[in-house]
Amino acid sequence: MFIEEKCDLCGDCLVRCPYVDYDREEAVRQFRSLMQGEVPDIVTACVTCVACNSFCPTGARPFDLVLQRQEETGALQIPEQNTQLFRNMPNAPSQVIPGREGRPALSLCCVGDLLPGLFEGSLFEGMTVLKGGDFFCNVGWVHLGAAAPVREGARRFVENLAPHGAYGIVFYHDDCYALAASMLRDFGIEPPFRPVHIIEYLLEQVRERAEEVRPLDLKVAYQQPCASRYTPWKDKWLDELFGLLGAERVERRYDREAALCCGSPLMPRDRERAQSVKQRNVDDAVAAGAEAMIYLCPLCALNLRKTAEAAGLQNLHLVELVKRALEE
Repeated sequence: MFIEEKCDLCGDCLVRCPYVDYDREEAVRQFRSLMQGEVPDIVTACVTCVACNSFCPTGARPFDLVLQRQEETGALQIPEQNTQLFRNMPNAPSQVIPGREGRPALSLCCVGDLLPGLFEGSLFEGMTVLKGGDFFCNVGWVHLGAAAPVREGARRFVENLAPHGAYGIVFYHDDCYALAASMLRDFGIEPPFRPVHIIEYLLEQVRERAEEVRPLDLKVAYQQPCASRYTPWKDKWLDELFGLLGAERVERRYDREAALCCGSPLMPRDRERAQSVKQRNVDDAVAAGAEAMIYLCPLCALNLRKTAEAAGLQNLHLVELVKRALEE
């Protein structure tokens, strides 16, 4: 939640936002209006990427206040078909595929089948696989301008995962890891299992199989999911993983703290603006010398792949990158 006593109205959160063009005076005016309970332009201009929480020098969590106002007012005017899709997610058919004793579980949420074949092969052999509505994290609601469903569904999420967490749970979807490793603290919930991010898991696998790695000699641009704003410590794991694979993460404008959204959250309300964000993102990768876009979130991959391919970039999920280096 927004921590008002930490906000000194410096304006950094909105001055640095890559989706609006506010000078410091306007940024301060916009945020003061928010704090006074009003609905300034930033409420509808926001793309819900959470970046302003990263930009805030005092840790006041400004995005949480923007999100609160979006939820109170319904300002994003998300089409009913989109909200209905999210309401139905917890009821999606679920499946538990038992694995071997001593192996962690792999939670795929409701997105595990969006990129077919990703989890075939030795990297995931023997893991218990969890997928479907029972393991839906609800964090995607943030992109619809709603926070309550995340909070209300958190305990169910934990309770459904708990019986499978004796050896840790590896989260494929960045949203799920964000909830399990960070957001649950806001709700006073302690998960009875160790949350493991897919990047952390892949890094452990590559370290153990270092002699099998064939360096890729590939320049890559990484597409950071918005939910990574809640768990920034993963970046050091990713950098090490890229290094072990022989993949050079190019230095570009829109990466790390300044990463751009994939444009997907904008699609239900402004397709033209969404395409502009996608193009800016891909153009930046090309200008930095990247040969491939590397994805973590499957929705980012589906949303950006055509634009990236048209620009001459390869499209690879991080799992596919690891498999290529291991020659699987």
